[in-house]
Amino acid sequence: MEIWEEKAPLFAATLREKLPIKSTLQHGKLVGDMVFFTTPFVSPWENLLRTEEVGRLRRKETGKATGAVCFYNPRQQFCIVYGDDVADEPLKISYVGEVVEGAVTLRSVGLECWMQQGAIVELEMV
Repeated sequence: MEIWEEKAPLFAATLREKLPIKSTLQHGKLVGDMVFFTTPFVSPWENLLRTEEVGRLRRKETGKATGAVCFYNPRQQFCIVYGDDVADEPLKISYVGEVVEGAVTLRSVGLECWMQQGAIVELEMV
């Protein structure tokens, strides 16, 4: 995935400083095809949109919502959309990046997480 340095510079810098991160992967049961994990840091709002706007923007730019990477700072949640079923809700979220490769693997992990949450995820820079 790519984290946008120009649109979310504070988030990108904080994430880079804290990597690698290990956390428990969870599924957003009410928001559709989204997995998330809690981070050990907070970061201010950047590139702030409502979740419904992120889905619409992704569909306009790429034809699907899949691949959106967001950060929900009140709960320190790093969120990744793995499919196109995302809820239209007026919840504020920082739109911080996108998945640039591995969409098939991401979808598989997302569906597996839907059935059984709790896998350990590790995020690192390569």
